[in-house]
Amino acid sequence: MNTVFKWIGIGLGGVVLLLAVFLTALYVRGGSLMTEPVSLPSEAVAAAPADSAALAWGQHLVQTHACSHCHGAQLEGAILADAPPFLLVAPNLTSGQGGIGATYTDADWERAIRHGVAQSGRGLAVMPSDAFAYLDDRELTAMVAYLKTIPAVDHVLPPTSIRPLGRILAGAGQLSTIDGLIDHERAHLTAPPPGPTVAFGAYRAHLCKACHGQDLLGAPHPEPGAPYSPSLASVKGWTEAEFVTAMRTGTRPGGTALDDTYMPWTSLGQMTDEELQALYLYLQTLPDARPGESV
Repeated sequence: MNTVFKWIGIGLGGVVLLLAVFLTALYVRGGSLMTEPVSLPSEAVAAAPADSAALAWGQHLVQTHACSHCHGAQLEGAILADAPPFLLVAPNLTSGQGGIGATYTDADWERAIRHGVAQSGRGLAVMPSDAFAYLDDRELTAMVAYLKTIPAVDHVLPPTSIRPLGRILAGAGQLSTIDGLIDHERAHLTAPPPGPTVAFGAYRAHLCKACHGQDLLGAPHPEPGAPYSPSLASVKGWTEAEFVTAMRTGTRPGGTALDDTYMPWTSLGQMTDEELQALYLYLQTLPDARPGESV
């Protein structure tokens, strides 16, 4: 009997040892994946313009692209999640104490916004650069120009950190930085002339793809635990006025409310009438939504 227990103990010890080796390997691999430098193509970055029109358009883009949704009303930064796998922090974008604005160059801003890469060269964990990569050079430089002028706010935050469980998840392929979702070699888009056209709506709809999928026909929401992002084709059953009302007030045609936690209508609703009209026109060209699926 003692011999049986001995071999059982040896077997269990072997299983524990193998599990420890496996988890250690995942931990090491995950740590490397989450911190390794990202290789980006060498490209010239246009200087951010300083004229009033560019600054005004940059402010508009920062507002409508939901930067405040994560970074706070004054872009002072915020802790997004403090969970066992990670501490996720949207940094202070201003030039105040604790802010990245004091040290970021135009090239740093471009890498963060378009490529999801920090000044240090590592990939960013939660920056939705896969939604912003579409921005043409004129719009991106306008955003950078505006970000360089925002009032300084002193707000010191800890950096994003990936904890041991997060490293193990990353090693298992369940957690990654945003840069892996972006084609860094893709030619930059050129925005069509702003106006209530399908072409301009298709351009602006790139912003929606990070949540609703590349075809806008629905996809798992990128935020862990968030509800599924439905197909936007259901908007084809709405009038243009109903669509604009939903974007501006957060109320669907049936009277139900959009959840601003996951659908940032308070930011998207600040789009111009032309932008919303263009989006509506483009969404009318999508394939029909599946029965029972609605925004």
